[in-house]
Amino acid sequence: MVEVPMEEEDVKDKRPVATTPVPGSPWCVVWTGDDRVFFFNPTIQLSVWDQPVDLKDRGEDLNRIIEDPPHKRKKDSLSTEGGSNSSSADDDDADDDEDEYYLKTKRNKLEEPADGNEVLRERAGADTCDTALHRTVLPLGLRITHFRDMLLERGVSAFSTWEKELHKIVFDPRYLLLNSAEERKQVFDQFVKVRMKEEHKEKQSKLLQAKDQYRKLLEESKITSRSTFKEFSDKYGRDQRFKQVLKKKDQEHFFNQFINALKKRDKENRMRLRKMR
Repeated sequence: MVEVPMEEEDVKDKRPVATTPVPGSPWCVVWTGDDRVFFFNPTIQLSVWDQPVDLKDRGEDLNRIIEDPPHKRKKDSLSTEGGSNSSSADDDDADDDEDEYYLKTKRNKLEEPADGNEVLRERAGADTCDTALHRTVLPLGLRITHFRDMLLERGVSAFSTWEKELHKIVFDPRYLLLNSAEERKQVFDQFVKVRMKEEHKEKQSKLLQAKDQYRKLLEESKITSRSTFKEFSDKYGRDQRFKQVLKKKDQEHFFNQFINALKKRDKENRMRLRKMR
C-alpha cells in the first residue's frame, strides 16, 4: 500500500479498509476508514456510492452485509468482553486483532459442515475484491513488477505461448493486478523475450561448466588416440562428470575433439623425432 503522511489523516480515513463480496453477483461492498460504504464491481472496474440497479432486489442481503463490517467484528467482541480496553488499542493492535479474527473465521468455516463449493465461491469473490482494490492503490509500475514475479514463480516457460501458459497463472490473485487481457499479454510477451535471453545464457554457462568437468575426466582417464568412445563410456559412464553432459551427441563430440587433439599431438611428436634423426 502507498504510504500516506501522518498530517493527511482525512485522506487516510477515506481509503478502503475492508470488503465483502455480495454472493451471486459481481459486486462487492466496500467500507472506508470514515465508515462510509460504496459498491465496487471488479469486473468492469466501476465504483458507485448508490446501490447498483442489479442489486435492487437484494435489500435484505445488503443490509445484513453492511450492518456487519468485517473489520469491526473483533473490535466489538473485545469491547463486550473487556470493556473500554479496545478503544485504547493502537493501529498495530487493531491490525493484529483483525488478522486473528480472519484466522479464527477461516478455522470456523473449515469446521462447519457447509457446502464446499459455496465456501470456495465466497473465497474467490473476496480475493477478487481485495485484488481489485489493491490494483486501485498500487502504481502501474509496481503492479507490473508483481505480475512479472508471478510469471517467474509459477514457472512460465520462455519458449511457450500465452495460451499454453495461461492455466499456470489465471488463478493467482496477482493475475488481476493488470486491468485487461491485452495488458497482461503485453507484459507476458516482454517477460518471455527477456527470459529467453537469460535462459539461453544460463544454458550456455551450464554447458561450458559441464564441458570443463568432462575434459578433466578425459585427461584423468589416460585414454590414447586409439581409444573409442564406447570404451570410454563403458568405463566412466557412471561418473558424475560424464553425466553432466546430458546429450550423447555432445558427449561423443567432446570426446572426439579430445581424441583429435591427441592424434595431432602424436603426429607432431613423430615428425619431431624424424627431424632429430
